[in-house]
Amino acid sequence: MNQDATTSKPGWISEKELALHLHISVRHLVNLRKSGLPHILLGSTVRYDLAEVEAFVRANRRLSSHVERQKRRAALRSA
Repeated sequence: MNQDATTSKPGWISEKELALHLHISVRHLVNLRKSGLPHILLGSTVRYDLAEVEAFVRANRRLSSHVERQKRRAALRSA
């Protein structure tokens, strides 16, 4: 059974493709790269492994301060 490129899981994607996927600008991707976003440089082309990027985003996400306050208040009430 052969799978063509359109049905297989994406591997390495371009900056534009990742920016569209994450709904952010390419400039923001550059800033995230400086902060440790996993990528590979092939000559002058930057590529991203979608699975690694999603793991990075999950590991580095922050909740809004409102959600953090709600969690602290709930912990104080239950103590």
